[in-house]
Amino acid sequence: MPRIILHVDMDSFYASVEELRNPGLKGRAIVTCMFSGRSKDSGAVSAANYKARELGIRSGMPIKIAKRLAKGKGVAFLPSDREYYREVSSRIMDILRREADEKREGVRGRLQSMFEQVSVDEAYLDVSRRSEGSWDSAREIAESIKRKIREKENLTCSIGIGPNKLVAKMASRAQKPDGLTLVKDSEVQGFFEKIPAAKLFGVGPQTAKVFEKLGIKTSKDLADYDLKKLEAVFGSKKGRVLQDTARGIDNDPVEEREAQQISRMATLKKDSDNPKDILENIRELARDIDLELKSKGLFYRTVSVITIDTHLQMQTRSRTTIESSSLSKNLDIAKELLEDFLEQNPGRMLRRVGIRVSGFSRKKEKKQRTLGDFPKEIECDKSHLPSKNA
Repeated sequence: MPRIILHVDMDSFYASVEELRNPGLKGRAIVTCMFSGRSKDSGAVSAANYKARELGIRSGMPIKIAKRLAKGKGVAFLPSDREYYREVSSRIMDILRREADEKREGVRGRLQSMFEQVSVDEAYLDVSRRSEGSWDSAREIAESIKRKIREKENLTCSIGIGPNKLVAKMASRAQKPDGLTLVKDSEVQGFFEKIPAAKLFGVGPQTAKVFEKLGIKTSKDLADYDLKKLEAVFGSKKGRVLQDTARGIDNDPVEEREAQQISRMATLKKDSDNPKDILENIRELARDIDLELKSKGLFYRTVSVITIDTHLQMQTRSRTTIESSSLSKNLDIAKELLEDFLEQNPGRMLRRVGIRVSGFSRKKEKKQRTLGDFPKEIECDKSHLPSKNA
């Protein structure tokens, strides 16, 4: 029975969710932004819908540049409301999780969905057993998923179907938006030969420049290139991975993977060495992390404070507790770590600050306090901060 994997990718997710929330935006180019608060237009683009992309606006682009490209073209620039996006995403991921095969962990272990969320708007599903190895059945499952998401959330997605995660990922890119592309195991070679090498999954700008120097233009060029020469340029591991990618080879399983750590970062409204001002930002970031961990049923033991000064020097300070820690306890620890850092670095002005948690478990050792237990004096103005995924 062939392995059959689906890759589901929501279409311009942030912008589409904003359009649903505000029907007046329908038909317009929409750009969601992570404003730093330093000035009216400081920060970066977090997402752009297809109409905005036609103007050259891309994720990660400085907002000032995006606005230059959009001047006079009626583009809507909105602050990213990531808490709301994640709420919608959670409902969509629940739909997808129920569509995937299940497997049992160990002889008496719990059933685990063969589902893997890779970002707020995309996921892999293994449907090999459910489809009984039939590509036609897999297509029907994909069409059903698209229909359910449209009916329940009024959103569209593009789905790729293939014999592994790599092929499914590349297939989902082939027809956007609202596309469905199926690449059978017998069709992989022909499908990949048409893809430019620079557009392969995992190939970044620097690797693409090297391809150009080597005369590698297509995936076929890369697949047929002398492996020893590739390894001489990229190293043995990366050279082999690149050639496998060009041939559509991928044995990575679809499985829910626990994060090893979760962190959030934010740019301060202004450079500061004032503990109270900085703690306001840390509190908001920590609240966002807490919401994510609660949704996943995870607890943690290690908290770290990350600082980036005006010279862009990064430092991290961490502390681990004996038992699973509460949010309020870890905020106390974060406060102590930050004050210790500032005391040892007098006059050092911070530009960005973050918090990270790790040492996860699913066991709740003691009753945890809630956010409300933490003193209110460090309540912060949220207008300049992302709600999540900073």
